[in-house]
Amino acid sequence: MLAGTLPATAALLLFETLRPARRIVPLLAAAILLLLAPRPASACSKRHQTPFELFDEAARVAEVRVEQVPGHHKAGMARLRVLRTLKGSPRAMLEGQETNTSCHVGYRTGRRAIVFLGPRGETLGQYEGYLERRADDPLVHALRAYAAARDPDARVRVLVDAIATGPAAVKDEAAAFLMNRPDLLARVDLPSRERLLVAADARDQPLLVVLARLELDFPQPPRPSYRNYYAELAAILRPRDDLDDLGPEALAEQIEHGRDDSKPQRLRAMDRCERLHARKLFSLTWYAQGAAAYLWPRLAAACRTGEPLAP
Repeated sequence: MLAGTLPATAALLLFETLRPARRIVPLLAAAILLLLAPRPASACSKRHQTPFELFDEAARVAEVRVEQVPGHHKAGMARLRVLRTLKGSPRAMLEGQETNTSCHVGYRTGRRAIVFLGPRGETLGQYEGYLERRADDPLVHALRAYAAARDPDARVRVLVDAIATGPAAVKDEAAAFLMNRPDLLARVDLPSRERLLVAADARDQPLLVVLARLELDFPQPPRPSYRNYYAELAAILRPRDDLDDLGPEALAEQIEHGRDDSKPQRLRAMDRCERLHARKLFSLTWYAQGAAAYLWPRLAAACRTGEPLAP
């Protein structure tokens, strides 16, 4: 948050991230862009990746103590003493790659952190793959539980528990991950749906989209001075209409040949297609932001085949 002016969910709105303060700027909110305009040298632009997404992508996830870094804004490998292994074979030491770009990771000697590493030590998600957290931090507890879950149903229970009981920051990260995973949404049972409904307080948050994709009603947040991004997206996805009766081929036709002014129907068609296939075909937060014209035919092809579209 910036001096108490932004809700927790503003940190998840979507692509523009400012370094080194690690604040994320909603592209949809021009007023906030003015408030948070960065110095040119500190700007880093990337898609937000939740810790749960990075966990699934990483070869190794560990709680570590940073013992040595390449140097201030220098590229190289940071030496990391492993305190607890969450994913991958246990090791006493790891190396995490630092960069000298505007999206540098920010390893700091002596700090305790969670790291998400690729097979060659690359830090996934740039600075989002290095999270300085204490051992008792609620996000650390949520990631430990997620690591211990051995099947999709168990992971859904972990995510629902994080949403239902966690502080706002953890709740929003878990919901932002779940709203982009139709395969996991399909496994949310009735007791879990009831917990999610109870957890939905009246503020703009990713949980509203989760509820909409589960065909549940959601509370309307108060009208803000900037845009309620998640509430608007949830309102587009929630209505039931003739698309509910269509198969993949007919939905693909709606996605591919929709008019420029039919974006809500295209979004609903893509949502229905992902739910029919029970898998993520493309990131909802990418195409909901306003897909370029060339992307719609590719999304339609993914709908027809059920094969995910590479970013």
